[in-house]
Amino acid sequence: MAKSWPETKQHWSAPHFDTYGFRRSELKELADKLGIDLSVPLEEVKPASVKTDERNPMSDSDIEILRMEIDTLKRQLIKLENERPILIKKYREDDPLFLAIQIRNKEWARYDHENDRATRANQASIRHELEEMGFTNRQAESIELVACPIKRG
Repeated sequence: MAKSWPETKQHWSAPHFDTYGFRRSELKELADKLGIDLSVPLEEVKPASVKTDERNPMSDSDIEILRMEIDTLKRQLIKLENERPILIKKYREDDPLFLAIQIRNKEWARYDHENDRATRANQASIRHELEEMGFTNRQAESIELVACPIKRG
C-alpha cells in the first residue's frame, strides 16, 4: 500500500526545490510535448540530432532583414551603455547613486502625473529607510532628492 505524504510547504526537504526542482506532472507534460518516453532508462537515451527545416530555407532578403535588426540592436546597446553611469557599486555596496536609481525604479514606477498626490512616492518613508541603512539625515535627503523625478513645490 502506498504511503500518503502530508502536504507541507517543504518539498521533500530539498533546499532549492522551488528554484531547481521538477514536479512529476510538469516533467511528464514536458516529456510528452517533446515526444520523450520517460520509461526508457537514462543510459539508453540518445541525444536528438538538430534538424534544419529544409522545406523553408531563409531567403536572402530575410537574412538581410535580420542583419539590419542586429545592427539596430547593437547601436541601441552602445547608446544605452554610453548613458549608463560608470563605477556603480564599484567601490561601495551602498553607492548613493545606485540606491537613488533603485528607489526611482521601485517607488516611482506607478507614478501618474494626472493623479499626483495619490501616486507620489512617500518622501518621509524613503528617507527613514535610508537612515535605517546608516545614512545621515542629510545624506538620506540628498539620495531621496536625486531619486525624485518631479519638482516638489
